[in-house]
Amino acid sequence: MVGGAGLYLSASQKDARARILDDFVARAQLAVGVVGNTVTASDAKTRAWAMDSFTGSGRELTRALDAHRAGVTWLAVLRSDGTVLGASPVSIRTRAAHLSTSPGFKLAVATGQMAYGDIVVENTVPVVYAFQPFVVAGGTRVLAVPFNVGDVESVLQSGLGTTSGRSYVIDSAGAVLAATDNTPVGQPLPDARLATTTRGAGQGVVGDNYYVRQPVSGSPWWVVVTTSRSSLLAPVQEANQVAWLIFAGFASAVALMLLIGARMLSSLTRLAHARLHDALTGLPTRALFIEHAERAMAQRRPVAALFLDLDGFKPVNDTYGHSAGDQLLIKVAERLRATSRPEDLVSRFGGDEFLVLCCGMADEQTIHAVADRIRQELSEPYEIGGHTVRIGASIGTAVSNLHSDSAEKLISNADLALYHAKRSGKGRIANFTMDLVPS
Repeated sequence: MVGGAGLYLSASQKDARARILDDFVARAQLAVGVVGNTVTASDAKTRAWAMDSFTGSGRELTRALDAHRAGVTWLAVLRSDGTVLGASPVSIRTRAAHLSTSPGFKLAVATGQMAYGDIVVENTVPVVYAFQPFVVAGGTRVLAVPFNVGDVESVLQSGLGTTSGRSYVIDSAGAVLAATDNTPVGQPLPDARLATTTRGAGQGVVGDNYYVRQPVSGSPWWVVVTTSRSSLLAPVQEANQVAWLIFAGFASAVALMLLIGARMLSSLTRLAHARLHDALTGLPTRALFIEHAERAMAQRRPVAALFLDLDGFKPVNDTYGHSAGDQLLIKVAERLRATSRPEDLVSRFGGDEFLVLCCGMADEQTIHAVADRIRQELSEPYEIGGHTVRIGASIGTAVSNLHSDSAEKLISNADLALYHAKRSGKGRIANFTMDLVPS
């Protein structure tokens, strides 16, 4: 029985390590999705602007480029073969003639979607080029716009905030575009071995570090997430040491050993729970939401995602302080739990955004009714620190068996619906339809 207890502890600890590593990979993949959505989010809007403004030729196109150049150093329009049709100012035509060699230009022409290129330096300033393809009577054109890397970095940081460990967005040459540590923009990854090893998508171990590397849609960029094995597995390793010391010291006391082993396993379970639940509200995190959604979809069960964004949260946070904002988020989480069914999963997506997973629900009218009940409940007044505050909620909904075949796609569709709801006005509910997908 003593030998059996030892094997039981070994297997349980191995399983705990596997769960922690799976969580690390899930968070990295979520960051890739968020960064990719950030990169491609403006495709439809920029395409419409280009088609409204830059369909002319000759002097007409030059005048249009001059008129719309406010806020950027230059604009250029090229054919899909790289021929320069117009540029503002005219002095950058020579530079524009080489834009077709950018990986971003090639990706934009190949996919028909907005794409970004690698870091380049213009007058000592690091920039990235955005390429927006659009169709006119004479064929496909590509609008090229430069952006300061510092502006791009601040946008990408939101996606990297979903991960644990150190996270980076790098271009195809390995230069850093954004980082969660203090690595300067334009520099290579600080770990030379990591930079050399992580060629292509995948995951693995370099020295003492786990890493995940995945491509970013709409760009030749990559997200690289890494953390040391010692820090990631520290809770399990500490539990292992204690468990095996106890096992060696009390090998003859089988009953007592089993009791202590059970307690150690309980500790590991609590650690796993802490990694998958939000520290403030106690709600499941994005990773657990994805896990539950994927499991339900694998069983061919219809599921619906409700993506909530609080209207009016920032003024409460700014007026009464972050402590009041935290208390408000806790009360919102409590109301969401109370309003949802026992089989539903309420998750905090981040900041003042929440996700609700409704299992076994496919009728869009029913889903809309559930969302409306949640919206009304969240709109009731809150007592926070002696103050009565009111907020609202905008909600986007999406159904798995109609529009998506993965949890990531389900979240993305619900996010598109939420964006449509907020653009229509606060306190709105929007169901996802294919019309919301950028063309």
